[in-house]
Amino acid sequence: MDISPTTAQRINRAAWTMAVLGTVVGQLHALARFQVHPDDLAASPLARAWAEPATRTLRPLLDWADGWTVYLTYGKVWAPVCVALTAAAYLVYRRRRPGGAERRLWLVTLAAYVTMTLSVVGEYFTPWTDQMFVVGMAAALVIAGSGIALGVLLLRRGFRPRTTAALLVLFLPLMVVISSVTSLGNALLPLVWGWALASRAAVRAERGARPDPGSRTAPVAPRT
Repeated sequence: MDISPTTAQRINRAAWTMAVLGTVVGQLHALARFQVHPDDLAASPLARAWAEPATRTLRPLLDWADGWTVYLTYGKVWAPVCVALTAAAYLVYRRRRPGGAERRLWLVTLAAYVTMTLSVVGEYFTPWTDQMFVVGMAAALVIAGSGIALGVLLLRRGFRPRTTAALLVLFLPLMVVISSVTSLGNALLPLVWGWALASRAAVRAERGARPDPGSRTAPVAPRT
């Protein structure tokens, strides 16, 4: 399926929007989780250091309903975040048109992103919260494994922006660090920021490759 320039720009804007929104709402989701799972907060001094003062300051945003309702409501943000990062990654994949081992790694990673999206929808929009959490963790392990291989390969092949490839490689250690300070859902943020950067680069490269209406020759698209 081809992606038109207009659709590519929309995907890029959506990725940036969800990166910002997820970064903000994701912390409210973490605070809501700490209210329904206080043992998580008690076990992490780093989380307590910011969560306790933040909870006092943002009390009206956390007490408008029972704790479980607030937690599930803020958790719904991860569904559009996953959709945005998956769409942005697919955009970059289509523009790159890889082959061989790289193509296979792309397909595995994209399939894991789709599975993660479905798990988040199931976790926060259906009664099967626990079951879909298990599906999400399995998807996260696949993302970590394929991401390391894909990220290393992209770095070796001079992919730009290099930040995106580096974030793929570092997904697993970042997930461990982030989940020790805030909620596990926030481990998706490096991915959505990374693919937002890459989708912007893809859109800009495509824009630069379009022929000038006043010129007889089209510029050559930069290689990624």
